[in-house]
Amino acid sequence: MTEDAPIVLYYKGHFEYMKDPVAIVGARRCTQEAKFRAVELAEQYTRNGQTIISGMAKGIDSYAHTACLNAEGYTVAIVGNGLDICYPSEHKKLMDCIIEKGLMISEYPPGIKPSRYTFPRRNRLISAWAEHIVVIAPGKGSGALITAEYGRKYGRQVEIIGQLGSDTLAT
Repeated sequence: MTEDAPIVLYYKGHFEYMKDPVAIVGARRCTQEAKFRAVELAEQYTRNGQTIISGMAKGIDSYAHTACLNAEGYTVAIVGNGLDICYPSEHKKLMDCIIEKGLMISEYPPGIKPSRYTFPRRNRLISAWAEHIVVIAPGKGSGALITAEYGRKYGRQVEIIGQLGSDTLAT
């Protein structure tokens, strides 16, 4: 990732050793089955002592962060805006919990709002920080697939669960 690494990173929370960090990303609008799978995987990885990384988006991302925190694990949220902005706004409580028990990271200074440009750049950081990337129920052309593509570029293990644009998970 050296050619496109950010010059500076902003953070809130605390750094801990990240054992085998795994990114769990996916659909913002997902089925109950996809939600269950995200929670199940996040809990399993957390029990193994692994760090959960995601983007704090609606859907799969927030379910993975929440499951990790509920299991008393360490989670890292990499966001596409300044850390003084909670996006989406309904995740304020989740953001506060991550800052208290985990880590929030952004390459954007305070005051920078999320945009179409900032999310793909956030996705590259998610894939750079994780050793393994799990994508759950992604839609065609989704940010989760951008994360997967960067992961492949960086030589990460990428696993896609569920058919593209489908409400059904692969078994």
